[in-house]
Amino acid sequence: MEPWAIALIVLGGLILLFLIGVVLPMLFITLPIAEKLYKAQWTRGEHAFERGCSDASFDYHLDMFNQGMKWREENLQYKSDVEVTSLNTKLAGEYFDFGFKKSVILMPGRTETCYYACYYAETFKKAGFNILTIDPRAHGLSEGKLLTLGKLEGIDLIEWSKLLHDRFGVESIVLYGLCGGGTASCVALTNKDCPEYIKGFISDGMFYSFFNVYRRHIIDEKHPVYPVIWEVLGRIKRRNGVDPYKVTPKNLIDKVKVPTLFLTGELDKFAVPSEATKLYNLSGAKFKNLVLIKNARHSHLRYDNTVDYENAVIPFLEGIE
Repeated sequence: MEPWAIALIVLGGLILLFLIGVVLPMLFITLPIAEKLYKAQWTRGEHAFERGCSDASFDYHLDMFNQGMKWREENLQYKSDVEVTSLNTKLAGEYFDFGFKKSVILMPGRTETCYYACYYAETFKKAGFNILTIDPRAHGLSEGKLLTLGKLEGIDLIEWSKLLHDRFGVESIVLYGLCGGGTASCVALTNKDCPEYIKGFISDGMFYSFFNVYRRHIIDEKHPVYPVIWEVLGRIKRRNGVDPYKVTPKNLIDKVKVPTLFLTGELDKFAVPSEATKLYNLSGAKFKNLVLIKNARHSHLRYDNTVDYENAVIPFLEGIE
C-alpha cells in the first residue's frame, strides 16, 4: 500500500475517533441546552412574556417597573386601549394622548410589554409628545407565538404609526427602540412603505449584531457558548423564519436617514459602548448624535442616570418638527 494511502487511513481514523470521542458527547450535552434556551427565549410559552415585571429578582428592575406603574395610574385619564392587525396578527397597546401633535412609539426588547414602557413616559411628556406603549407580537395581550428579531416587528411598527396618524391625527412620530426594539425600528425605517411622518429614531442600548449580544447573554447565563449559540441561531432561522446574521443593526443602520440619537450605557455589558460607536459611524443619518450615559447599565439608562438621560433625550425630541 502506498504511503499516502496509509496516511489517509490514519487521518480518517483520527477524525472518526474525534467525532465519536469528542463531538458526539459534546452534542449530547449541548443540544438539550440549545433547545431549552430556544423555547424559553424565542417562542412564547403558556405564561411567557406576560404583562408585568419581567424579572422581579432584581430590586432595581422591580423598582423601575413599580415607578412606571405609578405613572400609568396617575395618567389613566389620558389612556386609550388600542389595537392593530399586522400580517394577520392582532396587536395590543395603550395610547396616552396629551393633546400633542407628536408621538413616541416605544418598542421594548424581548420579554417586555407595554407596561415596561411607562417608566420612560414622563420624559416624552415633558418634551411635548404623546406616548404609544405596545405589546410586541408574542408578548402581553398581542397575538403570536414566535419572535422574529425585528423582521416582522418592524412591519408592526409601520402599522402602529399609521394608526397614530390616521386615527389620532399625529403629525410627527419618533421610534424609540430598546435593545432588540432598536432592530425592529431599523427594519421599519428601511422599509419601502415607511411613512414620511416617522421623523426620528432613538436607540437605547441597541446592539451592533445579534450574534455578539446573544453570545454575551449566553456567557452571562453561564452556558457553554459553542456550539450552543450556533444551535440556537439555527433553530431561529429554521423555525422563526428570520436569519439572525442578516436582520441585525449593523446591516441596516446605514440606510436609516431620519435624525438619530444613539444612547449607550457606560456599564452596558451586552450592547457595549464601543459597538454603539461603530453603529454611529455607520449611520446614514445627516443629523445624528451619540451620547454615553455614565454609570448606566443595559436597558436601565434612565433609571441609573436620569439627569444625563433627559439632557440627551428631551432636546433631541424638541428638535423634531
